[in-house]
Amino acid sequence: MILKLLDISVVTYNSSRWLSSFFKSLLAQEIPCSQIRLMLRDNGSIDDTQVLLRAFIQEHANAFAMVHLDMGENLGFGRGHNENLKRAEGDFLLVTNVDLEFEPATLRVLLNEAVSSPADVAAWECRQKPFEHPKHYDPITSETLWCSSACVLFRTSVLKQIGGYEPALFMYGEDVELSYRLRDHGYRLHYVPKAVVWHYSYEEAGQVKPVQFLGSTMANVLLRCRYGRWHEVISGFGMYLGLFALRPRFPHMRYRLFLGLCQLFVRAPRFLLTRRRSTQRFGFRLWDYEITREGAFYEHTPLKSSDFPLVSVIVRTMPGRSGKLREALISVAAQTYKPVELVVVEDGGESARQLIDDYGARGVFSRLIYLSEPKGGRCIAGNAGLAAATGELVCFLDDDDLFYADHLEVLVSEWKKNPELGAVYGLGFQVRTDIESHEPWVYSDLEHSVVYRQEFSRPLLWHHNYLPIQTVLFQRKLYLEYGGFDAELDNLEDWNLWVRYSLRHDFRMVPKVTSLYRIPATNDEAVARQKVLDDFYAKAQEKHAMLRLEVSPVEVLIMSQELAGVLYLVSVPASRLRDIVMRLPVLRRFYHPIRRVYHLLRRLRNWKEG
Repeated sequence: MILKLLDISVVTYNSSRWLSSFFKSLLAQEIPCSQIRLMLRDNGSIDDTQVLLRAFIQEHANAFAMVHLDMGENLGFGRGHNENLKRAEGDFLLVTNVDLEFEPATLRVLLNEAVSSPADVAAWECRQKPFEHPKHYDPITSETLWCSSACVLFRTSVLKQIGGYEPALFMYGEDVELSYRLRDHGYRLHYVPKAVVWHYSYEEAGQVKPVQFLGSTMANVLLRCRYGRWHEVISGFGMYLGLFALRPRFPHMRYRLFLGLCQLFVRAPRFLLTRRRSTQRFGFRLWDYEITREGAFYEHTPLKSSDFPLVSVIVRTMPGRSGKLREALISVAAQTYKPVELVVVEDGGESARQLIDDYGARGVFSRLIYLSEPKGGRCIAGNAGLAAATGELVCFLDDDDLFYADHLEVLVSEWKKNPELGAVYGLGFQVRTDIESHEPWVYSDLEHSVVYRQEFSRPLLWHHNYLPIQTVLFQRKLYLEYGGFDAELDNLEDWNLWVRYSLRHDFRMVPKVTSLYRIPATNDEAVARQKVLDDFYAKAQEKHAMLRLEVSPVEVLIMSQELAGVLYLVSVPASRLRDIVMRLPVLRRFYHPIRRVYHLLRRLRNWKEG
């Protein structure tokens, strides 16, 4: 890594309780402090912040290339960093909050990513723990629509070129506005999951901070004025007015909303007058700015060195799908969890050998196995992978599905809390995909939605499958005890597998989106796909009827109560209703629009309750 200087910009305001841990983690970084120019700006703190800053400078100033302290009135977050930006001289500028701690490798990983990126990438965002930001990013390219400024690295020259942060946004939303402006100027933004900071922005899961609530909602309306379409501008003001009708979430909420509304009318002209045509897509989804992954308040817990069991990831593929396979392997290689054993099984060919050899030469995985099998179908290929796997834990990833970078880390962490569990599973995005060509693999994602969100219920699982195959992480001993896929099922084979594995072993759901799987975009393709599944549905149920389970009277009572609790789901499965709708031309054209409205209303309800 070739780097002359790294500038770090820190803005403080009554931050005394965070300073010690922040500076301790900064001093412990794997890059030398002599490469760092530290620029500190205090916004008029009235606690001990200024005293502690001076004490730190007196003790450690000689370790850094430069330390500068500026104190003055409270300029807000963005303007405070703009003052530090004026003094930046390095290739890159790290903007960071002070209420966080860096992991030892954070800055090294971040800088390595930055110096190896093309010139049109202008920002690199760190991953935040214990509560990861729920926004979506592309698992393949790592591109994102906006970067949180809790900890983000910028190209200094680009940041100066566009004028830094918007001064009219005092706090909250300024990072989204800056990201949109960067993209408006032709730059891309990346998310770096392996560069981790522990950001203590919330004291508890689901916490609502009044300042954040008011600041973020006002910023959303103002950003709509600059970057949104006119109907999004109007709906933004409408949503803000609608907040007055909600049950107050904190004291004096409506009064503070009124003061915010007055500020909106004062600031909105500035944003409306700076609108301009752009080729970029600026997302506004209620109070969000893009697709959001469920699980914002799933709390990550640090894993100890002894808590890293080998995980076998089995990928099934076939000839003519090299583009899909390449993307699937990229998502496995990007996992924040190590060690990983990759088992690739090609059904009916060996076209993937060169790709696998390339990964083997790079040493990305702890162990890599490639199996070229005679044409035998999905089950035969899956069983070959299960037989070759040696990990304590196993999961499947079909070649047209993808993991987010935290998939294995989240599931292993959850399993380590309860190692008696047979399996753990997360949530997965169902992605309607418009496929333009297969080789080369060219497509566009039309819609992301979470279809299966079901706590583990053994009776319900026996009735219908709610576990997409790539969402499940299970103990390998289940395969040794119950065997692999039933070769007579070339569809719904995973459902049969989960039913058998759950006979005497409990599963547990992790309420976080960690993967995605694709479905056809057109109605005709969806109908054809559903018909194939329906043809195997009865056959799979016949297989399940042959299974035997010995249960005690108490267990029977528990299962009957559980079944009664989900009877409304059991009586009419969603898949059956979907099939009925998709088979009727009159209803079929309204299916996807109605689904979008449904998910919009559900997000609004969750936000209101949250």
